[in-house]
Amino acid sequence: MFSNSLFYYLFSVRMAKIGIILGSGFNNFSNELKNANLIYEDKSGTHHKKILSGSIHNKNIIIFDGRHHIYERVSSKKILFNIDKAKEFGIELLIITNAAGGINNKFSVSDLMLITSHLNLFYRRIPIKRNLEYFDKEIISKVKSLSKKNKIKLHTGVYCATSGPMYETKAEINFFKLLGVDAAGMSTIPEIIYANKLGIKTIAISCITNLLSPESNGITIHDDVLNAGEKAYPSFSKLTKAIISEF
Repeated sequence: MFSNSLFYYLFSVRMAKIGIILGSGFNNFSNELKNANLIYEDKSGTHHKKILSGSIHNKNIIIFDGRHHIYERVSSKKILFNIDKAKEFGIELLIITNAAGGINNKFSVSDLMLITSHLNLFYRRIPIKRNLEYFDKEIISKVKSLSKKNKIKLHTGVYCATSGPMYETKAEINFFKLLGVDAAGMSTIPEIIYANKLGIKTIAISCITNLLSPESNGITIHDDVLNAGEKAYPSFSKLTKAIISEF
């Protein structure tokens, strides 16, 4: 439920301009908030979900820790819940993160990838009638410059959204390679589409938590995803703080 504190509610709605959706493995970023206040919590579903307000670099931030996924068979309203709240809170820039399997042969586990385009294979479409420019070239250029300035390894690439919850088969991996996909995951694209419809700019970053190769016989488990996120965390935290500072 949402906090009944009018002060914190008004703080969130009127002052927060940057929001962050934390994917698997990046949950610890909530601890970076100063004067953190829990304004929403939902323990139902696959992932524990929280919304917190606070500050980083003297800027008011809203963190969305966790999300609903399409494979949970929930309504579109629940899948897009964080985006609706971001709009309500007056957020202008939303940093959306996820855990993804790396398909590009140049990727390594715990690398970061800035999403510059996407392939949407979700069976459920977000009901938007017009096409939008989902990936702002000016914002992408600025994030790439920040990564170089701060000596943070950052790939760019195409993200493929699949419904899950199973990981990709060898046939699917070969198919994605033919289509030019660099990483695959189970979230993010509905959020990007809906956020842009509502006028919220987005930055989408994947953490490469496992490598997808037709030759691999390895089995990925959720603990591997969390461990990769933990390894990538210092770079992610540094990049995210740089974005907050500069935007």
